[in-house]
Amino acid sequence: MTTRLPLLRALAISLLIGAACHAAPPAAAVPAPDTVGAATLAELARATRAATTVPEHAFVLMDLIGPRMSATPEGERARSYASERFTEYGLENVREEVFPLLAWERNEAAMTVLAPYPVARREMSILSLGQVGSFEVEARVVDAGHAVAEDFERLGDGVRGAIILAQPGQPEGYGRGVHRSEKIALAEAAGAAGFVLIAPGSLVQVGVATLGDHETRIPAVAADYETGAWLTRIVERFPEEVRARLVTDNRMERTTDANVLADIPGTTDEVVLVGAHLDSWDLATGAVDNGSGSVAVLDIARALAEHVRESGERPRRTIRFALWMGEELGLYGSRHHVETRKESGRLDDYVAVLNLDVVGTPTGLGAVGRPEAAALLRPIARGLNAGGWELSEEVGTGGGLYSDHMPFMLEGVPILTLGRTLPERAAGVTHTSADTRDKLDEEGIADAAAVSAALLWAVANAADHPLDRWSFERTGEVMESLGFRDPLERSGEWRW
Repeated sequence: MTTRLPLLRALAISLLIGAACHAAPPAAAVPAPDTVGAATLAELARATRAATTVPEHAFVLMDLIGPRMSATPEGERARSYASERFTEYGLENVREEVFPLLAWERNEAAMTVLAPYPVARREMSILSLGQVGSFEVEARVVDAGHAVAEDFERLGDGVRGAIILAQPGQPEGYGRGVHRSEKIALAEAAGAAGFVLIAPGSLVQVGVATLGDHETRIPAVAADYETGAWLTRIVERFPEEVRARLVTDNRMERTTDANVLADIPGTTDEVVLVGAHLDSWDLATGAVDNGSGSVAVLDIARALAEHVRESGERPRRTIRFALWMGEELGLYGSRHHVETRKESGRLDDYVAVLNLDVVGTPTGLGAVGRPEAAALLRPIARGLNAGGWELSEEVGTGGGLYSDHMPFMLEGVPILTLGRTLPERAAGVTHTSADTRDKLDEEGIADAAAVSAALLWAVANAADHPLDRWSFERTGEVMESLGFRDPLERSGEWRW
């Protein structure tokens, strides 16, 4: 499912970043100071922001390449572009990390109400969810509310053999978010014949239906709000009589894709990693999710390579840059990276991971489940604020699942976070046909890259190990305290 980008086309894309420096790999070997002063961090952030390349990267990735599904020619073009930029900026060990995945290609999806008669025949706005194969089922339709565990307990055997309607999100006051893959796993376990996820608005919102390396056992689709609301009203009026045909037709293939990695080598074996997923969904151009994070990582790489070159300093810890593929289909790239580091005994080298997924104006720093991180992060925020930034000095400890930090987090690796706000125009566009570049706050993304560059330089040069990797037992305790046990059990990833 991949093809090689012709050489001349790749060269043309490369030349679009003419303003970027064509520097040789930095040759400096002088260790950076053990403690990076506030003035240095503020100046690094200022210089990063002043020379931002965010708009140029956004133009290539979103306006020229467009949607970047894994194992597609567009995904390969994006990888080639990222590798060229890392090399151009003077990073070292620029490489692709190949991994296997179950690739997925969208074809048709349709739903038709068959009974009761007469029900209006109407066009239904339906799209397949990812990792759903080809199915055709006819069954009664049941409203399963939000399709959380309590809904299935309430419905009991009434779900068996039925196509269920699922409202988005979770009941008010539920206490945690419920991912679509968890709802589908519950539906499969209850014996449902099909699954329809209703969007919160007029745009169909797609996403992966399973986080495992397998397809679903039932057809699972997404519908826009208007289609879902109509179906819900029909089922409410005829609770035992509504029958429908649900058809999906998608192509799946075992193949490979690759992450793009590059380093600014440190003077020790320890690693601080910043990453973002480069892949996107196929409906638009993956701007907010996650072109925003990808262009931020590229800009951070440029800025820190330039800082090393101009200052003559090497960081204490290697700063690793990762652009992951396979995230949208189930975190394939980051999972593979973590597994290979575990197998080689090198995962202990990772002292911190910053994952940039859906980036906007930065509001503060955090570390998932680690209140002790305040001692490290609050001085960084204060130092940046003294230089004119406006970051909260409260250090966040919350977090979630279902992005590329998750494989690291489940192994106890410290996860740093960057709080953010998004423009109103970006609300609800991720995973839809409206996720285009005009929704981005490119000024805010440039600010996020600047703050992140300073954060990474500070953590990479902290005199002591910034944060400890949790033990297996401690990791389980924290995951439970964060409310992750139920979703991890349903996805087969609870290990404790």
